[in-house]
Amino acid sequence: MMRIERSLREVEVLALELQPPLVLEAATTVAGVIQEMRNHYLGYALITVDNRLAGIFTERDVFLSVLGNDAVLDEPVFEHMTPDPVCVGTKDPIRKVVLLMHQSGHRQIPITDTDGHIAGCVRHKEIAEYMVNHFAKHVLNLPPDPEQIAQAPEGG
Repeated sequence: MMRIERSLREVEVLALELQPPLVLEAATTVAGVIQEMRNHYLGYALITVDNRLAGIFTERDVFLSVLGNDAVLDEPVFEHMTPDPVCVGTKDPIRKVVLLMHQSGHRQIPITDTDGHIAGCVRHKEIAEYMVNHFAKHVLNLPPDPEQIAQAPEGG
């Protein structure tokens, strides 16, 4: 397990195999953002003002702001996004992303450079893929609850 912890502490987030992020301007309508999220099969959009990260709009925002309230579909996403999202820098280790996801419950963490320009976005799926690809022997053999004791043989 030490090898996993060391890797998470030392490997930078940009070493992950990241899908290009969906980046849209703050003036885009909520309907437009939702359509782009569908087109890209993504559960989020990074929202910019002057080419700098200003917020994030996620599936959760759709459920909380949009469902049952069609009037917001024509409003700018700026009014319904999460402003100033939790993010990491380009040189931050994977461990920081994992901790942020665990502590905050976010499934997407934007990556920005020192000027606030978007460099990527880490999704929980990419963390899982990294773990499986690099540590399959350890990760795939863990029970859901490591303290759990089987009451019957598997398949029994």
